Amino acid sequence: MVNQEQIEPTEGRRERRKEETRSQIFQAAMRLFERKGVFDTTVEEITDSADVAKGTFFNYFPSKEAILTKLAERQIGVIKKAAEAAKTAPTMRPILIAMAHDLASGPGRSPMMLRSLLSVFLSNKLLSDTFQKALQMGRENVAILMERGQQLGEIRTDLSSLELARIFQHAMFGSMFIWSVSPPSEVATWIEKTFDVVWRGIAVHPGPVASKEKGL
Repeated sequence: MVNQEQIEPTEGRRERRKEETRSQIFQAAMRLFERKGVFDTTVEEITDSADVAKGTFFNYFPSKEAILTKLAERQIGVIKKAAEAAKTAPTMRPILIAMAHDLASGPGRSPMMLRSLLSVFLSNKLLSDTFQKALQMGRENVAILMERGQQLGEIRTDLSSLELARIFQHAMFGSMFIWSVSPPSEVATWIEKTFDVVWRGIAVHPGPVASKEKGL
């Protein structure tokens, strides 16, 4: 008779290996997307880079484009983590700016990558739906941070937390898009400057303007 205590660790190890392989394929794809964009990257290149068989790839992703669903999951995970931290944090500004940088670090690996991601999301019906759902879920979780800031007396209350979350999304996505079609520069600089402007618009007492700022 098989001992249940022996089965569960084996199943746990199997699930961990599956997730490790999925992550391995995802990271390999991201490295290639960073250099070549989504359209010019092939499944064969991804499997070679990830050191897995082509059949293994299709066990985890039905297509090259489907890899981007994991990117959407990753972005939502970043926002949910920030929303959870916000529940007990004494101030929202550090959490919001850290979240903005973390979100940008995924699709913002290179301008080419971001441009191709946007093209794929807009042209692929399945991914477009996924993107819309991810935006909505992300907005709802950013609203948790905004509401916490309102409760702390740190963020204005004449707008709802959801309206503030939408404004935050608009500013960050707009900044990222313009960065992707502009001359080469650090995406972190764009995020810092955009966030500073947004913060001054939503905070009750935004604080002094930094004396030195880099131009874009």
